[in-house]
Amino acid sequence: MSDSQHQNCGMAYVLAVDIGTTTIRCHIYDNQTEIVGESSQQLKVIQVQAGCKEIEPDSLWSQFTEVVKDALTDAKLTAADITVMGISTHRASFTLWEKESGKLLNNFITWQDTRSAAYADSVNKSLSYGLVKNGAKFLHLVTRQSRWKMASQLIFSTQHAIIRLGWYFEKYPDIKRRAMAGEILYGAIDTWLVWKLTGGYKHLTDYSNASSSAMFDPFVLDWNWIYFKLLGMPMNILPEIRDTCDDYGCCTADIFGAEIPIGAVVADQQSAMFGQCCFNKGDIKCTMGTGTFMDINIGSLPVPSKTGLYSLVCWKIKDEVVFVAEGNSADTGTAVEWGQKIGLYSHVSETATLARSVSDSNGTYFIPAFSGIQAPVNDDSACCAFIGIKPTTSKQHMVRAMLESFAFRFKQLLNTAEAEIKFPLSDTIRMDGGVGNNEFVVQLLSDLANKNVDLAKNLDATCLGAAFLAGLQAGIWKSKEELKNLRETRKIYHSREVQEEYNKVMQEWERSLKRCKRWNVEK
Repeated sequence: MSDSQHQNCGMAYVLAVDIGTTTIRCHIYDNQTEIVGESSQQLKVIQVQAGCKEIEPDSLWSQFTEVVKDALTDAKLTAADITVMGISTHRASFTLWEKESGKLLNNFITWQDTRSAAYADSVNKSLSYGLVKNGAKFLHLVTRQSRWKMASQLIFSTQHAIIRLGWYFEKYPDIKRRAMAGEILYGAIDTWLVWKLTGGYKHLTDYSNASSSAMFDPFVLDWNWIYFKLLGMPMNILPEIRDTCDDYGCCTADIFGAEIPIGAVVADQQSAMFGQCCFNKGDIKCTMGTGTFMDINIGSLPVPSKTGLYSLVCWKIKDEVVFVAEGNSADTGTAVEWGQKIGLYSHVSETATLARSVSDSNGTYFIPAFSGIQAPVNDDSACCAFIGIKPTTSKQHMVRAMLESFAFRFKQLLNTAEAEIKFPLSDTIRMDGGVGNNEFVVQLLSDLANKNVDLAKNLDATCLGAAFLAGLQAGIWKSKEELKNLRETRKIYHSREVQEEYNKVMQEWERSLKRCKRWNVEK
């Protein structure tokens, strides 16, 4: 069907690409959000040494263009038929390149890379950062402004792009020198892709991605010069920040055969919030895939946290700015893949049945900490472990312990948020991500949280969110109210009365977690 025929049918098509931590996928939606074409590939992640997790940019570019072309073929469409493109990416994985030539200087150092752990620890313990935090405490005491309270409580970790960048500059001082001289550009995956797609014309990011880097001040909605000064790094390398829905230029015609306008750039978890239509203050989302992410809509102002939860921009659309409070557990997907690799099960689909085949985990507990433990523990040096194994422990017990740990970590994050957020939260959690296919985990999550879990029909809510945002920019959809009618539910899980039964189990799991702290420290 030609472009003119599509227009005559009144059909508009949105192409959305989601670059996750392990998968890159492309969905093409019609204006009723039916998927008319799709393609995906496993992302190629490089792990050459302990703590190292990198992505080779040229490989990512090849995979990006391949999934787009394959999705167009699957939909029997051409690039000329696409109204607009939306791009969602996992956050805070960055690369550097030469400003004039575009030559890459390093692989993407991903958010799961922990080689900067010692550097993060040194920054957190440094006299200069202590002075910054104490200064912020004083300003908060005098002004009572939340901005200074948040600044006084931030604990840097390897998940923060600014820490991995500082570590990289310390390791390669010549590159830092060139950056100071204005010869180098910085970009997370979203920025680099827009740069490539527009032929090196646009060096941009959006507020959701910028706020996920620890380089950003959410109270002034701009880059945080204080932290750059603290770490002795230049700000001239940073991209321009734009609204989540905005004009990000066009893909040049030589890439896909015709220009495609880029109407939205958004960070993955914030995109999933939008795809789940978590538009109201107090709405809760759980994404369980590569990691477990708890996101709560906290309205138009960030909320300081002393436990390591992040206040991030969820989206900015014209005058509307919405924030989320987020906590995460980094290694859900890694644990699932590892369990299959060592033979606990042949396929992920078996895990719920194996877990239900035993009444409990027989006193076995799993700590999902291949990349440390995030909020509220905040220990990059924590180790992954099974604890409590005995001669009677079976693989069924171990699988159950693993699945329980995913729900325990979410409950731990939710408890942390409920203690810090001073307004009512929704009685329903909207859930997406691949682990949503595991009924054992979803039901246990509902039980522990004592909330209903609304499992999305489309578990790839990240792609859908990018499509919604790009479609709003292009005028395909007119309002968020219209989008609510397009989101569909697969199943609603209702909490059962098992809180008392599981309280002791979770207490023992938390005791096991403490045994894993401060394990991978430099001797």
